[in-house]
Amino acid sequence: MEKQTGFFDIDDTDSSPDTNGSIGFLSINVPEELIIAAGKTPFRVCGSEKPAKLANAYLPKTFDPYVLDSLEGALDGTYSFLDGVIIANISDGHRRLYDAWRTGAPSTKVFFLDIPKSSNQIGLKAFTLFLSHLKRDLEKAFEEEITDEKLRDAIQNCNTTRTLLTKLSEKRKYNSIPFTGKEFFEMVKWCLSHDKHRVNSALKRYLQKCERIDSNCSQTERDVPRIMIMGSFMGSSSFIGLIESLGARVVCEDLCMGMQYFSTEVSGNFDNPIASLAQRYLTIPTARMVDTEARWNYLLNMTEEYSVDGIVYFALKFDDTHLFEYPYIKNKFQKEGYPLLFIEAENFVTNLGQIETRIQAFTEMLL
Repeated sequence: MEKQTGFFDIDDTDSSPDTNGSIGFLSINVPEELIIAAGKTPFRVCGSEKPAKLANAYLPKTFDPYVLDSLEGALDGTYSFLDGVIIANISDGHRRLYDAWRTGAPSTKVFFLDIPKSSNQIGLKAFTLFLSHLKRDLEKAFEEEITDEKLRDAIQNCNTTRTLLTKLSEKRKYNSIPFTGKEFFEMVKWCLSHDKHRVNSALKRYLQKCERIDSNCSQTERDVPRIMIMGSFMGSSSFIGLIESLGARVVCEDLCMGMQYFSTEVSGNFDNPIASLAQRYLTIPTARMVDTEARWNYLLNMTEEYSVDGIVYFALKFDDTHLFEYPYIKNKFQKEGYPLLFIEAENFVTNLGQIETRIQAFTEMLL
C-alpha cells in the first residue's frame, strides 16, 4: 500500500504563484481562456490578508471586505507583479474598486467587464459582446492578437483542468477520502494562479497517486459529519481547517474557489469561441444570478451526491449578494431537512476563535 501523498508533495507544485506575465481577476465570471490567449497567466486575486488601512482612504469601511482586502494589496504593492487586472461588474463594491484601483495603482492596466444577471438569450448576446470588447482591450494593451485558434487551445487546456478537478472532487463522495477539504481548497487555489500546462500535469500525477491509495486506508469514517460549505468569497482555507479540526469533514463547497470553478466545461463546436465562453461563464450557478430555481436545484443535487449531513453558510459582512440570498437558501434547506449553520464574519482570516464554539456545537449535533 502506497503512503498517502499530499498534493503539494508532488514535484513542481510549490505553493508560490506564477508571477511572470500574469493578469489578475476577481470574479469567477471572467474567462481565464481570454487571459491565456493573450499570452498571460491567469491569477486569482485572493486578498492581501492585511487590515484595510490604505484602502480606507479610497473606499468606506462599510464595503465588502473582499473588495477592501484586494484594494489594500493593490495599494501596498502586493500585486505589483501583475501586468493587469480584470474587474467584473458583479456588485456596487466591485464597480467602485475599478475606479479606486485605477486611481491608487495607476501603473497597472485595469480592465472592466460587465456581467449580465440573467443567462437568457438577451443576457448571452450582451455578454458575448462584452467579452468581444474585453478581447479587443487586451489585444490593444498587450499588442497580442487573440486568435480563435489560441482561444480554442486555451479552452481545451482549461477544460482538462476542470475534468481533472471533477475527478478528484468526486472521490469525496465516498467514505475513503485521500485528502481533506482544506487540502482540496488549497489545490483549487493553486490551480487558479499557475500556468494550465503545469496545473494539468500536476493534477494528473496527483490523481494517479490517489487512485493507487488502498481503499482501506480511510481518512474519513462514515460517522464523521459531512459538511457542505457555501457563501461568500473565501481566499483562505483557515475556516475550512477550523471546521475539520473540530471533527467534521468538508466534502463539497459552493464557493468560487471550490466547485463553482469547475462546475461545467466550455462546450460546443467552438466555431465562435467567444460565444462558447459567454455560454459557459454566464451559466455558472452563482448567488448573483436571477435564476434562483436553477441554483437551488444545483445545490440540492450537490448535497445528495455528496451525502451531506449539514450545511455551513459563510457570509462576509456587507456582502449584500449572499446576505440577501441566505434567507431563501435557509428556508429551502430546512424544508428538505438539512441542518444549517449561518456564520457572518468581517473577513475570511480572522475571528475564528469567536466562532469555534458555534461550529463545534453544530458538528456535535450532527453525530
